[in-house]
Amino acid sequence: MAGALVNSVTAAWGRETDADHETERLFHTLTAARCATDSRLPRELRVRTAELARDRVELLREAVLKPGGAVFAGVETAEVLAAVERFTEIEGALASGPDLTAYEGALGDVWHRYRALTDADTRWLHEQVAAPQTALQGLGFCLELLLAHGQGTAADVDALLPRLSELTKKYRTTYTEWRHPLVTLTCLALDLGHPAADRLLAWWNRARPVWKNDLRLLTRLGAPDEAGAAELWEFVASGAHDEGQLMTWVLVRARLDGEHPLRVADRLLGTPGLRDYVLHRVLLAVADPAQPLWHYSADPRSRSWWQRAVEVAEHPDLSPAARTIGLETARRHCLIRYPDQLRPPPTEAEQAAARAWLDQHASGV
Repeated sequence: MAGALVNSVTAAWGRETDADHETERLFHTLTAARCATDSRLPRELRVRTAELARDRVELLREAVLKPGGAVFAGVETAEVLAAVERFTEIEGALASGPDLTAYEGALGDVWHRYRALTDADTRWLHEQVAAPQTALQGLGFCLELLLAHGQGTAADVDALLPRLSELTKKYRTTYTEWRHPLVTLTCLALDLGHPAADRLLAWWNRARPVWKNDLRLLTRLGAPDEAGAAELWEFVASGAHDEGQLMTWVLVRARLDGEHPLRVADRLLGTPGLRDYVLHRVLLAVADPAQPLWHYSADPRSRSWWQRAVEVAEHPDLSPAARTIGLETARRHCLIRYPDQLRPPPTEAEQAAARAWLDQHASGV
C-alpha cells in the first residue's frame, strides 16, 4: 500500500509536469518523506513510506541545494528542505525492519544498517523470529543478526523448535549476508548450551536429506572446539567446493585463540592449496566479527563490502599483502567506478570522499 500510494502521487505529478526520470525519482523520495511525516496517516503506513525515503533523502537534500539543482514544479525549494528536515527529525521514531519477504538482494542492500543494533532493532528482530509467518529467508536474516551481535536468546530457540519441520527444508541463500537459518539456530543453541542443541546436531548427522551435507560443518562455529576446527580444516585442505567452510574455520580459530579473525585470515595468505579468490573474500568478510559477511563473492555494489575493503586497507596490524587486497577491492568498487550502481545510491559528497580516500592511498599501503 505504501508503494502504491507514493507511486500514484509521483506518477500524477510526473504527468502534469512532464518531468524527466531523475527528477521524478527525486519527487518520489519527497512524496515518501511527506507521507512519513503526515500524522493524519496510519502509523504503519508512515513506517513503510519512511522505508522508501530513508536511503534517498540525502540525495534529495543535495539535489536541491547544489547550484542549478533540482527544481520541482509547484513546490518551493524551502518547502522541500523543510520536508527533509521534518523527516530527519522523526526518522528514528519510525524505524522498522525491512520487508522480509522482499527479494534477497533488497535485504542485502540494507545489511550495512545493522553493523550496530539499537534496542528497537533488537526488539524487532526477536519479534520476527517469534512470528509464525516469518519464512526461511526472514528467519535467516534475523537470526544471523541476533547471533552475530550476541543478542540471540533461549526464547529465540524455543520459538523455533515447533517449526523444525519447516526449518529442515532446503533453502539456498547466496551466502552473502546470512546462512541457512537452521545453521544459525544450531550455532545459537550450542553457544547457549540449550537442551535442544543435541537434537539439532543429531539431525545434522543423519544421512538424509543430502542437501545439508554441504552446510553441516558451518555449525561448528557454535561452541567451537579443537575437534571441530580440525574437521573444518581437513575439508578446506581437501580442495572441495567451499560453501563457507573456510570462513567458518577462520572464525572458529579466532574464537579459540582469542584474537581478531583478520589476523587469522592474514596468516593464511600464500598457503598452498587454498584458492586465492576464496581466501581474499574471507579476509574482507571477517573485518567486523560482530557482523561477518557470509560470502559468495565480494559484491562491488554493496556498501558492506566497501566498508570492509577500507577497513582492511587501513588496518595497521595487517600485512602489506592483506592491506593491498583491501585497497584493490576498494579500487574496483562501484562507489569508485560505477556509483550509479551502488545500493543504495551515494550522494556526490560521498563519492567525492571515496575518491579522496583512494587518492590518499594511490601509492599503495
